[in-house]
Amino acid sequence: MTIENLKPAAHWFFYDESDKMGTESEMSDEKYHEKAFEKITAEKRKRIFDIAIAEFSSKGYNAASINTIARDAGISIGGMYRYFKSKEALFMSILDLGYTLLEEALTRILDGGGNIFEKIETMLRVSVEYSKNYREINQIYIDVSTEGLSSLAKKISLKMEGITAKLYHETIADAAKKGLLRKDLHPGIASFCIDNLVMMVQFAYCSDYYMERMKLYAGTAADSEEEMVNGMANFIKNAISAQ
Repeated sequence: MTIENLKPAAHWFFYDESDKMGTESEMSDEKYHEKAFEKITAEKRKRIFDIAIAEFSSKGYNAASINTIARDAGISIGGMYRYFKSKEALFMSILDLGYTLLEEALTRILDGGGNIFEKIETMLRVSVEYSKNYREINQIYIDVSTEGLSSLAKKISLKMEGITAKLYHETIADAAKKGLLRKDLHPGIASFCIDNLVMMVQFAYCSDYYMERMKLYAGTAADSEEEMVNGMANFIKNAISAQ
């Protein structure tokens, strides 16, 4: 299993090479955009998302302006509201982009071949690549997790974390049945700890703050992606494997 085989599909949320909206399976179950958004060209959809991502990642949700996004995208504010009912709807659509890409990558890793330890190592590698390739989307997620958006927190958490938790639980349960893991291991706690390690790596490669934090703790090892990934994969393996 290689990183090249696990890269997310080369489409920007809700549109593909044929200039048509993605299929139902490619999208989140809940749509935050309006039907009118599906009728505009792929180029226009991409422009709106690119500008919205830049606005939210640089300013955060509260300071971001849907008026600015509309202006920079070259559409009227009325047109923007025909595509999205509110700033929240646009923001949730952006998060759905990250969710769709990450879900695809994680599902392919955890449903693929190899034992749990190989899958965890691959997940760490893919998380680094995902973070570097989708830096602004990851910065938005960092803001969401620290900005205290209480009105959106539950909705975002269920969407962004729900699929990850389910996949971790299933993978750990399967490995436990095969006798690969410690008998006293709690699947939920193990899932939570592993996910937090993966998330910290992901944050480090899209945020100067988290990168400096990683360097502070890991020292010169932080200068090498390979050393960090191998070290963390070995740490997790030693912590959860059957003795």
